[in-house]
Amino acid sequence: MTHCQEMTSKCFHRGYYLSAVTTRDGDGGYRARVAVMTLDGDKTRSQRFVDFGLFASKGQADQHAIEAGKEWIDAQLKQSTDG
Repeated sequence: MTHCQEMTSKCFHRGYYLSAVTTRDGDGGYRARVAVMTLDGDKTRSQRFVDFGLFASKGQADQHAIEAGKEWIDAQLKQSTDG
């Protein structure tokens, strides 16, 4: 299940919390990066950062980071069930 607010850089997806942590690149672009966290109650159990490349605007980078983060989670879950 996915719960994302429209035009946001934060999202819950299949039991994981995603937050875009886009940064400005030295060349004027925006580096799409997402923090993927698993939560245990109100505490963060684990956290991983995944980079996804450069984009012209912060909005594009944030959107790509969240979508790619969801795909990354799906692949990790598929891999763990395939054994």
